[in-house]
Formats: sequence, C-alpha cells, structure tokens
Amino acid sequence: MSGNHRKTRRRFLAGLGAVSSVAVAGCSTLPWEDDGTATSLRMSSAEAGSVRTDDEPMIEWPAPIRPAESALEDGLERVDALLADVPDSLGPDDVPNGVVRESIAEKRDVAIDTREDGADATGAAQYHAFRETRDAREAARHAATTWLAIDAERQPLVAELRDERDAVNAAVTDRHEALEYRGTDTAEGRLRACLYYYQHETDLAQADRILDRWSVAEADDVLKLGESASTLEFATATTTVWEHLDARWLADDETVGLESTFEDALEHSIAAADEVGFPAQDDDWFEAIGLGDLDDQYLEFVLWRAGQPVEDAQDGMREALREGDLATGLYNALGFEVAYRGFETVRDRIADGDVRDLSVEDVRAERREALAAAQQAREAELEGGSLTEPSLGAYILAETLRSLVWVDDSVRRAADREPETTVSLTSQYRDYVRHRSHLETLPDAIEAVRARLLE
Repeated sequence: MSGNHRKTRRRFLAGLGAVSSVAVAGCSTLPWEDDGTATSLRMSSAEAGSVRTDDEPMIEWPAPIRPAESALEDGLERVDALLADVPDSLGPDDVPNGVVRESIAEKRDVAIDTREDGADATGAAQYHAFRETRDAREAARHAATTWLAIDAERQPLVAELRDERDAVNAAVTDRHEALEYRGTDTAEGRLRACLYYYQHETDLAQADRILDRWSVAEADDVLKLGESASTLEFATATTTVWEHLDARWLADDETVGLESTFEDALEHSIAAADEVGFPAQDDDWFEAIGLGDLDDQYLEFVLWRAGQPVEDAQDGMREALREGDLATGLYNALGFEVAYRGFETVRDRIADGDVRDLSVEDVRAERREALAAAQQAREAELEGGSLTEPSLGAYILAETLRSLVWVDDSVRRAADREPETTVSLTSQYRDYVRHRSHLETLPDAIEAVRARLLE
C-alpha cells in the first residue's frame, strides 16, 4: 500500500466516519455525589496482607518475529557509544548542581541496566529486548546530552537538535504512511500479523506524539536539553527497530496483502458493536442497563468502571478506522468484545446480589478466581488461535495479567502500613472483579473477532 493511497484512504474513511458513525458519549467523572450508601470494605493492614495467598501470575508477552542478533547488538552498541563520554562516577567537582548530577547518574544506570538485560536475552525474548533498546538509548542520550550541555555552546547545540528533530519527524511520518499489511494467508499467519502490525502502529504513533510535543530553546537548562535530545533518540531508535523488523517480516516470500482482510474485519466489528447498542454513560445509564434501583454507590462505581473500557474500545475502533491504523482497530475490536462480555458478567453478578456485604475473604476469592480464569484461558481449545501463540489475544492476556500484578502491588502497599492502621481495599476489589470478568470472557471474545478475521 503506497503512502499516497494510505493518505487518500484516511481522508475517505474520515469523511465516512463523520457521516455514518455515532460517537458514544464518554464520561470521565461520575454522575453522582456521595450520599452515604456506598459499600465499605475496610480492614487492618494485617488482614490486607492475607489477600495475596497465591503466587503472582506468570506473564508471557508474545513475540510475532525475532530480530537478527546483529541488529540487537547494534542497538546495544549505540548505548555504549552514547555513554562513552559520561564518567562512571560523578562528584560535586564534576557537576556542582546535585539535581543535575543525580539525574545524569540515574539515566546512565537505567541505560546500563536495560542494556545488560538486552544482552542476556535469548530466543523470543530478543524481540522484546530489541524494542527496549529504544528505552536504553533514550536514557543514555539523556545522560550524555545533559553532561555535554554543561559546557557546550547553546546556540549550535540547539540548532543541531532542531535539525535532528526535522529529520526524524520526516522518517517517522514516512514509515507510518508507507506501512503495508502483509502476512501468511493462514489462521495463525493472520493472527500473528494482527499483533505485529498493532505493535508497529503503536510504536510509530508513540514516536509521532512525542515529536509533536517536542520543543527546545537556548534558554533551556541542561536537564531540559537532555530530555529534548533523549526524545529524538527514542524516535530515531523506533524507526531503526521497525525498519529492521519490517525487512525481515516482508522477506517471507509467502506473504500476501492483508489490508482488505483487516479492513473488512474491523468494519464488521464496528457494526457488531453498534448492534449491541451499549448505552452512553450519562445520568440515565443505570436505568438503561436495568439497575436504576441499585442504591449502593460503591456497586454503582464498580459497574461504571466496568463499562468505561467498553466505550473506550468502541471509540478506539472508529478512530483507528478513520486514521487507517487497521491493526490498532482490531486490537480495540478484541478489547470491545472482552470488555462488553466482562461488563455483562459484572452487571449480572451485581443484579443477582453476588457482590454485597464484602469482606477480606471476598477480595481474596476474587483474586484467586481471576488467576484461575487466566489459567483456563491459556488451556482453552481455541480453534486456530491458541493463547500460547503470538496474537492479539495472547497480548491482551498478558496486559490483563500485568494489571492484576499492579493491583497486587497496591494491596502490598496497604499491607505494609503500620499494623494498627485501617486500610480500604474497595478499589482493589473492584479491579479484581473487572479483571476476572475479562479473563473469563477472553476465549469467547477471541473467537468472535477471529471469525471475522478469517471470513
């Protein structure tokens, strides 16, 4: 797909979307105020410590392709080159300003640690290590430029950074617009291609966003100059990473064009979501979902948060179609199927009275059931698309498990407070409920999107 075709298609789809789609009204604030009816889930910090009775979940991030070892080595060598002029240790005589000194040391250490992790990676982990060279290079460039800027003349340094920004911005834009969707024409090949192009689009979109916000001036202090340079390094590394991966991906003689396949699947997903008719989250939302007489603000909040990902995914599908980022749209399509099914599960549980009179045991049980659902999802017999294979389903499984770990971290912080302290786990319980519902519905959601993708 040529860049000009991509631009033309984006303009056409943007006009089509403006005419044919009705945006679901999003809402980031809750349409009520505290009236004292909210369920309370408070306990001692010692009780909170009993929630995490099982090990943390194992997270396996899927890798759609592997880089050449030489490409990974080149990325790591760039880190070494950037750090070559940064002293191994810095004292007040080197950098009198303590904040600047600590920043240089911190960024250098982050770069070194990430570089070492990348050097130790083997097998499929090299794909993730290769993408993470962007972070290592970003941190190394921050340290190197901050150190250089202490004694450098500002005018030529700023001019060089501005020229560099123009060059990398053009490179990111060209790569994004020239992106074409190809893959092997099998069930596994299409699923793998969805994951590959989703991460391709996501990385390029991230680089584009940070470049849009980029600025630099001669009056900037050395830390701001270091940050400005590190942003450019990250964006440049992004283009380097995906130029290499794309060359390897497209070298397969068996790949075929998948643009129409992705576009059709996304359009069908949007139509299916529209047919569901998920109500806008406004003042009448609880009546619309059949729970207008719930009379418990905490449970209302649980429902509200369960509904937000549904709206976000639906909006994300439409935006991706308008922008021509089809794999990102399919990621949101799967996210919608997971979130909507999960919302229905949470709504039905609350309607049946399953989530009331909460205790620490309920929090513990939700976490345990979430982990069990994750294991069942891994073991599910998914026709033509196992969650152990590189796919958007495997990626969303990993994302959800990461979110579970973040909730665990929040519980741990509550448990680490003074023994006599009373803590609340209401938000943690809410999140365990939502993540459990997503893990339980993930296999069915995958099958729904897979059917459209393989038509």
